[in-house]
Amino acid sequence: MARAKDAIADEHWVSAIGELKAAADDPKEPNRAEALFWLAHCQNQTGEQVAALETIARLQREFPSSPWLRFAQSLRLEIAQKLNRDDVLWQIATPRTPPPTAALAIPPPAAAPAVAAAPAAPPPPAGLAALPRSPLPTPAVPPAVAAPAPPAPPALERNVWVLAPAPPDTNLRIQALGSLIQTHPDRVIPLLKEIALDPSSPGDGRRAVFVLAQSANPQAQLSVVEVAMRASEPVRVEAVKEMGRFASPVVASELLEVYQAGTPRVKREVVASLGDRADRPALLRIAQSESDSTVRNTAIVTLGRAGGRDELRMLYSRVPADSRRALLAALVNARDEDELIRIAQSDPDPAMRDEARANLRLLGTPKAMAFLNKAR
Repeated sequence: MARAKDAIADEHWVSAIGELKAAADDPKEPNRAEALFWLAHCQNQTGEQVAALETIARLQREFPSSPWLRFAQSLRLEIAQKLNRDDVLWQIATPRTPPPTAALAIPPPAAAPAVAAAPAAPPPPAGLAALPRSPLPTPAVPPAVAAPAPPAPPALERNVWVLAPAPPDTNLRIQALGSLIQTHPDRVIPLLKEIALDPSSPGDGRRAVFVLAQSANPQAQLSVVEVAMRASEPVRVEAVKEMGRFASPVVASELLEVYQAGTPRVKREVVASLGDRADRPALLRIAQSESDSTVRNTAIVTLGRAGGRDELRMLYSRVPADSRRALLAALVNARDEDELIRIAQSDPDPAMRDEARANLRLLGTPKAMAFLNKAR
């Protein structure tokens, strides 16, 4: 295994394959499952997809509880993507739930019309008509005329692509759905939205939002907006972050809608997204109307980063006292030395004048330093 890992680090795939095969076949090797995964990885790197899939099937068969199986399943999904095997991707994206045990119960005699309709069965003699029916179900097709069993699928199909029963892996589902979203958006988008809106797994929800946001499909982007309004808080934060990257001209209004229904954490993320878009009017609106001082101050500082000098000058005399220091910091972000000098000269509050001078010293422009030197 040590020699194999050295070869993998140097991308000497063929050399690694020989070492890994020996490790995987050695009953004394404690890391056989890991060896099988890396063997499949190296085989895939050399273009031996069939061999890689057979190795993954062996890992699944011999070590069904190994943590390396999850990485191997991800590799199998990657191979399916390369080969355009949408059928395999759908197996992963929409795993079938095993039927409940009750569905396999033998139906009562009255619920078995196929017995009465058997075409080749002669009517029973009159003397036997009153005998009780057998508790076992009668085959719908008599054994004498039963159709021959279909031929067994090829070994590759039977052992490799057909997934063995396993606990649902939502991460793999999302990966598969991400591969299918361009070709099957009508089916994929609702499934991703369902994952994103599930409150029991915010980590999976964030990953689903990321996949939706990468699609240029309008329905996918609308789903991200809906998630930002309805999902659990961590997922809403991720959705808002992705919305900030959308090119749509209506994103600002959609972000403000999310803001109105948001928690403080969601609101702060909306402010950050608006700042990334340099949307000064929307930031000014929040700074003027928000009652939560933490969110309001975040909007003010972000407005400075967006270069909103005029907006900050207008706000200075209107914001509550607990936001004035944030406004001075925003003026530094906007590099508005003129407004800071004005405040340092004329603000009635000595503490604010001192704070303005400290910010001018921090800014350190020639004009700011000339003012400070003159004011000594």
